[in-house]
Amino acid sequence: MAMTKLLCSLLATLLPLAAAQRQTLTVAASGGNQSSPLLYGTLYEDIYHSGDGGLYAELIRNRAFQGSSQNGQASLVRTTNFWHPIGNVGLSVEQSYPALSASLTYDLRIDVPAGTTGQIGFYNDGFWGFHVDATKRYAASFSIKGDFNGDVTVGFNNTLSGRPLSSTKIKVKSVNGKWTSIAPVVFQPSSTPGTPNNTFTYLFDGAQLAGKSIQVNLLSVFKQTYNDRANGVRQDLAASYDGLKSTWVRLPGGNNMQGLSIGNEWHWDRTYGDLRDRTGHIGVWGDYQTDGFGVLEMMQWATDANQAIVLGLFAGLHIGGAVVSEANLSGYVDSTMNYLEFLKGDVSTTWGARRASLGFLTPFKISYIEIGNEDYLGGGAASYYSYRFEAFYNRIRAKYPDIALISTIFPPPVPGPNTWVDLHFYYNQNTFVSLYDRFDNANRSLPILVGEYACIFEFANGYPEIGAQTMGMALAEGIMLLGAERNSDIVKGTAYGALIKEYNEEPETVAVIKHTANQVLHSTSYYIQQLFSQYKGEETVAVTTEFGLGIDPLYWSATRTGSTRYLKIINYYNTGSVVDVVLQGPHLMTATVVTLTAPDCSSTNKLPQLGGESTLISESTLPEVNGKFTVAFGSHCEVKVLIA
Repeated sequence: MAMTKLLCSLLATLLPLAAAQRQTLTVAASGGNQSSPLLYGTLYEDIYHSGDGGLYAELIRNRAFQGSSQNGQASLVRTTNFWHPIGNVGLSVEQSYPALSASLTYDLRIDVPAGTTGQIGFYNDGFWGFHVDATKRYAASFSIKGDFNGDVTVGFNNTLSGRPLSSTKIKVKSVNGKWTSIAPVVFQPSSTPGTPNNTFTYLFDGAQLAGKSIQVNLLSVFKQTYNDRANGVRQDLAASYDGLKSTWVRLPGGNNMQGLSIGNEWHWDRTYGDLRDRTGHIGVWGDYQTDGFGVLEMMQWATDANQAIVLGLFAGLHIGGAVVSEANLSGYVDSTMNYLEFLKGDVSTTWGARRASLGFLTPFKISYIEIGNEDYLGGGAASYYSYRFEAFYNRIRAKYPDIALISTIFPPPVPGPNTWVDLHFYYNQNTFVSLYDRFDNANRSLPILVGEYACIFEFANGYPEIGAQTMGMALAEGIMLLGAERNSDIVKGTAYGALIKEYNEEPETVAVIKHTANQVLHSTSYYIQQLFSQYKGEETVAVTTEFGLGIDPLYWSATRTGSTRYLKIINYYNTGSVVDVVLQGPHLMTATVVTLTAPDCSSTNKLPQLGGESTLISESTLPEVNGKFTVAFGSHCEVKVLIA
């Protein structure tokens, strides 16, 4: 171990000048440990529009006037942000009397001057525009109050050409003092503009409304969703997630679950049922969140994506440092037990029956629960150890003894069977490389979840962060993952620190997937996880070499399923590396080699109009010659997986 650590520290001063080295790797046929079936997973939380305006397929921004972003912070200030008038009308946000619901108490008021003629109305900007696709179905709905009897023409309009891309007339009859809700009307655009420079318009006959006012609320447009789920998720982002080959997801977050202060944490019981009954909440990451993508929508998406669920629980610590006192914690624990019954209970239980009444008859499978998130922050460790963790642990363990319970602090406050610990790694490139042997001498009785990781700085650098991972940064993460895979008897899972972010927001922060209104960008890190997860065996096997466990610039891990071996090798900042692979025991005489490469270690993936993806995955065959498979690396930064 000491030699490996020494070489990793030397790497910090030598990059990118590592010397070529020829290795002979001998891969055992058996004798390893059972690998975790989870291993490569994800963390979902709504950060920088990964939920609203991202995975959640709602296209209208500020649809129900629940809150806003003020100076980069989520706020209860209601605004007309992202709404604009058409014609000589006035738009304002007002408190509703009567309100659409007890949860949605503000509306958009449209004042139409006397003598108005022609078409008037308003339009929405969407989340950095709208993706308009003539091959997909869309559904528009809204609620209206006021004296109006006629057609509302809704549709997309291209801001570059000024031309309408769709036009659908909806018959409306509404009266003063009472809300009329228009059920979803399905339509299909007439053309696909190819850019997100589009708005969504609502047009009225001005003569009918002249001298009057109307109010609208909960204005919604959904594009056809993944698996055609109601109130579901974006097809393209869901497909990208499926392509990641993840096996598990932790939700609903991270820091966003904790909230900034007491009362602003994520409340599961305010996020299900009719959208009119969802108040939303002040998000941690700069914007008010609708909670449209609520607990059941998250569970449905995870189930559709065939993911094991690691359920995150709020455990009394807020990001601002506020801690729920021991005297007040019991209500949170009681709510958690109701939450678990809501997800896991059958129809004979109170909360299981509530879930079933909403159309989710089959209980969800929850086998892993994380109590809290990063409870070492903000002075939270003392209360976590003294009372918070144990309060949740004891109640959950008593009712659900088979669920793995995960501590956010090492060591767990209550050790014991089926108790895990979650570690988070946000480091520079060199530190990630040094983690190759991090788990080799770990306590084999304490399972580990690397619940968040991301290489956020190049080489030995610190701030500012690098928003687009280089190939070298992704390989540094991969070297850590190889160490986790070699120790996957105790490393139960790993997850990248941010799954999805909007491309235009906080661009100097990393994510495995970034998106615009109409495009999806896969980072270099995306392809590392995809490759590692796709080619993974059920059992680890030993790899021996004349150079010991591992020596820069080559790093490796081997697993097997039956007689098939999967040998992953990373070539890190070196040219001319050659590896002779000897497979012990029965194996194929011709191996498949899958290669992930990029033009250079500094290469990044970009949106198509900015140069596109630099990474390339290829597949080839390699014959065994004189008892060896000779693997040659052609790029300074490259991954190869040999399968035989």
